[in-house]
Amino acid sequence: MKPKRNLLLLITFFVFLSLNSFSTVESDLASERAALVTLRDAVGGRSLLWNLSDNPCQWVGVFCDQKRTTVVELRLPGMGLSGQLPVALGNLTSLQTLSVRFNALSGPIPADIGNIVSLRNLYLQGNFFSGEIPEFLFRLQNLVRLNLANNNFSGVISPSFNNLTRLDTLYLEENQLTGSIPDLNLPLDQFNVSFNNLTGPVPLKLSNKPVSSFQGTLLCGKPLVSCNGPSNGNSNDDKLSGGAIAGIVVGCVVGFLLLLMILIFLCRRKRDKTVVSKDVELPKEVAVEIPNGKPAGEGGNVSAGHAVAVVKSEAKSSGTKNLVFFGNTARSFGLEDLLKASAEVLGKGTFGTAYKATLDAGVVVAVKRLKEVTVPEKEFQGED
Repeated sequence: MKPKRNLLLLITFFVFLSLNSFSTVESDLASERAALVTLRDAVGGRSLLWNLSDNPCQWVGVFCDQKRTTVVELRLPGMGLSGQLPVALGNLTSLQTLSVRFNALSGPIPADIGNIVSLRNLYLQGNFFSGEIPEFLFRLQNLVRLNLANNNFSGVISPSFNNLTRLDTLYLEENQLTGSIPDLNLPLDQFNVSFNNLTGPVPLKLSNKPVSSFQGTLLCGKPLVSCNGPSNGNSNDDKLSGGAIAGIVVGCVVGFLLLLMILIFLCRRKRDKTVVSKDVELPKEVAVEIPNGKPAGEGGNVSAGHAVAVVKSEAKSSGTKNLVFFGNTARSFGLEDLLKASAEVLGKGTFGTAYKATLDAGVVVAVKRLKEVTVPEKEFQGED
């Protein structure tokens, strides 16, 4: 009788434990359901497609563990949510991933999120969250990925980020953060603070990140431009900049000298062309006797019947002088004889001044002198 009694007591005990455990699970899931319903009622925009009569583990974006006893992931990206997150999400104590990225949520991050110590992934990018990055986030020591990009966060980047010793990804780009980047002793594989109002040098442990991680800021130092100071610890940048400046100066000097040589060459070439053009000018002086003894000017007669034309200084470059006879005239004298002859002015005509020249042999000729005029032979002969 006694063994049966002990067996009955043992069965009763196990049933009690099972009912108590089931009651606890139901209580936890009921608490999480209440937190999710509070979220559903707090945010606007496109309504969450949650049927409140179903198990919360069946709702869109809600993921539970294998036993369907607790919520481990809440993923609501791009659901058109607006408004502020309620102070109820902290009741999701087993939550490991929270993603509300690319919505229109605003305001500060609710403080009770700092109570979700199991949280590993927090994705809040692409919203309108504002205020400083809250200190309670630095209590989430299991956090591996934190994305706060494309929001309106302000203030400085706190050195308390070093409390997140497991942090692998930190995205803070396109906010309104100010100040400098603290020395972060974290195993960061992905990091971005671009397009913020940050100043100062890039910490040495972050200098191996790509330039795109810091663009749109006033930061300096490797991998960006040198800070021109000892703070960036990169003296090679200064040497390289000095060499580049020296190269630019040398290049400018060489270019100036080359340009000067070209100008001198062009000037000399132009001057040579001017000299050549002057050398090949037409004859300067022409002397003509009018046939049949007619005077070449306005008055006076010449008895001789010789007709001659004298071209003086035919080309400056050669210095030659030629004597040309017109008509059927006997060539009884030369150019030297004509140049030595005495002459008197007869008058001025259309093409120049006429002279009466008497040669040593007694021959009298009429000569007309032309300056810088080219006159054909027929016009010489027809001139009165």
